[in-house]
This record gives sequence, C-alpha cells and structure tokens, in this order.
Amino acid sequence: MMNPGAVEEGAKVASGVVEALRSQPIALALIVMNIIFVVAVGLGAHALNIRTTQRYEAQDVLIHKLIDQCHIGGRSSFLPPLPLPDPREHDDENRHQ
Repeated sequence: MMNPGAVEEGAKVASGVVEALRSQPIALALIVMNIIFVVAVGLGAHALNIRTTQRYEAQDVLIHKLIDQCHIGGRSSFLPPLPLPDPREHDDENRHQ
C-alpha cells in the first residue's frame, strides 16, 4: 500500500502548483495553449499520413494496372520481339564439332 506521507506530500506539491498558476495566469495560459498546439499538430499529422497513404495506394494500383496492360506473354510490349534462332546456324555448329 501507499505510504500516507507520500500522498500528503503529493497533495502539497499539487496545491503548490495550483497556487503558483493562480498567481501567474500567463503560465497557465501558456500551458493550455501548448497542449492545444500539440493536439492540433498531432491531428494534422494524422490526417496528412492518411491522405499520403491513400495517394500511394492509388498510385500502386495504377502502376500495377499499367504493367498488366503492357505485358504480353511475359515480355513488355515496348521491347522489340526476340529473334527466333535460325535452325541452319545450329546445324552448322554441330557439323564443326
């Protein structure tokens, strides 16, 4: 269990802080404004993160769609077709061995 002395000391510290803030309302206002600022920045960063994630997911979908449209038979339609081997060249190689 907690020591009653520690609870009393904590209450004294809390009352001292409250008294200091009563005597300095600017300090209390700055604390409140800082809390509001931190919450606002956190919410803005969260919204930006969601928007950026959605943008990249949409780009990924578009890229995959374009890649699927450009591939025919496992090769890109932008590349020239592979030349077929000439069977005569293969026969010549076997004769020289």
